[in-house]
Amino acid sequence: MSARRPRPTRPLLLLGCVLVAAGAGPPGRVRPGESPPRASGPTLLVPASPDSAPPESAPAPFLVPGRPGPADSTARDAAQRARDEYALGRELEAKGIPGAAIAAYRNAVHFDPSIPDANYRMAMLFLTRQQVGEASKCLEAEVRNHPQNADATRHWGLCLARLGETQRAVAMLEALARRRSQDGEAWQALGFAYLAAQRPREAETALRRALKLGPTTPDELRDLGTALSTRGRDGEARALYRRALKLAPSDPATWLNLGNLERRQGRADSALACYRRAEAGDSSMTLALRAQIQVLHQAHRDAETADTYRRWLLHHPDHHGTRLEAVQWLEAIGREDEALALAREGTVQVGGSGQPHVILSLVLRGRDDTRGALVELRRAETLFRGQPGEQERVRRIIAAMRSSAPDSLRAMFTADSVAATVAPQR
Repeated sequence: MSARRPRPTRPLLLLGCVLVAAGAGPPGRVRPGESPPRASGPTLLVPASPDSAPPESAPAPFLVPGRPGPADSTARDAAQRARDEYALGRELEAKGIPGAAIAAYRNAVHFDPSIPDANYRMAMLFLTRQQVGEASKCLEAEVRNHPQNADATRHWGLCLARLGETQRAVAMLEALARRRSQDGEAWQALGFAYLAAQRPREAETALRRALKLGPTTPDELRDLGTALSTRGRDGEARALYRRALKLAPSDPATWLNLGNLERRQGRADSALACYRRAEAGDSSMTLALRAQIQVLHQAHRDAETADTYRRWLLHHPDHHGTRLEAVQWLEAIGREDEALALAREGTVQVGGSGQPHVILSLVLRGRDDTRGALVELRRAETLFRGQPGEQERVRRIIAAMRSSAPDSLRAMFTADSVAATVAPQR
């Protein structure tokens, strides 16, 4: 889905001092008109001579309705901090520094949770990173504090649909479309939610309503094409995809959908070309990469398959399941050296994770390099500190290796057991 573009404070040092009086007798009763009795004897932390004591501050006034209380100054200070952080976020966003902008917006809502627009803009930045879950949380907060923000409601519904909460998304966007019956974007979002909920007939109705209201957008054409394709009307769907690409020639989602349509009709080369256009529009689009691998696997085009796996892991080095899949596939087709190199790359690219070391240990063990495999597993165990489930999995693998090891490796495993016992005490 395309998304509408979103539209340093000084620390306060509080010093306190406690004056502890001692030696004063119990207070006597004071008659009207009389002064209270003075405490006799010395006091702690108070000058002995009254003349040397600093003057007392004026007593705090009684609070009356309508008059600001002492806490109001704190509230005003927090509100100003929130406005300052929000302005900083806008400045950083305009300079193309999204990570710092997100941090500034977070500070703004920390100081004032109800500040308008900060959660919304933060969500839009998360969506550019495909962090749909984080975006959904921000949009929920925006809508809770500002229910009149229709854009936030619409994007929240779209996020929920993408996250699989389709019933909730449909209910929310149906209410929005009723409230804003002349808003084409609201109907387009509802159509997308219907598609996610596998209700293509209702999706077609909503999307045709969006197109009628205008202006025509690539998203509306693409989603309507998907609704028609789901209902078996492939010719109409292809025409709509082509219309969408005239408006947005690089849109990766449209190219992906067109590729799926071509593949379903048995046009593998045409589908592959579409998937590559989708990847060109968004090089990190895993759906386009996965689709290419599937087509290339079926055509036994091994060199191109290997290249696609490498591109995938270049953009997503932390996709450990994909790395393991690629390594196993390379070994299965007899390209062991490439498999080993790809496994080693993972330990460098994602140095703080134990998973690449586990993958590398499996490759080394398959080459009868038990010593090297054990080293990698112990490294993984260290990196999994704080993850007891993963550590236990690694220990089970080591135990299985030890039980099946030949006599020539018994000394190595004995030394490893001693080292593993001593290591936690360091």
